[in-house]
Amino acid sequence: MNQIFQRLSSIFLYTIPLKASIPFGYFLFYKYSFLKILFLITFPIATIEKSLPFGGLLLFIILFAGLAKNPKVPYFVRYNACQALLINVALIIVSYLLRIAPILELGSIIFIFTLSIFIYSISQCLYGVEPEIPLISRSVRMQI
Repeated sequence: MNQIFQRLSSIFLYTIPLKASIPFGYFLFYKYSFLKILFLITFPIATIEKSLPFGGLLLFIILFAGLAKNPKVPYFVRYNACQALLINVALIIVSYLLRIAPILELGSIIFIFTLSIFIYSISQCLYGVEPEIPLISRSVRMQI
């Protein structure tokens, strides 16, 4: 039972970067209406971020200090928490870069890329395997 809870909580953690990638895919949401199901998947994270002042920052700090850096939490959950947070940080950096040079097609590519990382990570977590994402997984192992 404990292993099932670890896998499900790891899957839930990957909704954080998926929620952060939604603004990149607005063009795709209008073109393909079935993608709106992603709003339902990310609704709990959006609710947490909107209900608290500085909700996104507080969520980041709580997950980083409470999960990723806590040695009492199982390694599988810490690994996935840190990896989801690093993907989220990368998306924040990309969003600032796209504010400087707004390219609509690049935003759609970033959304599709993040969605594919989300699907891959969920499938790996269901099997109980650590998702290997180039560059990010190496950074996660250095953090933990």
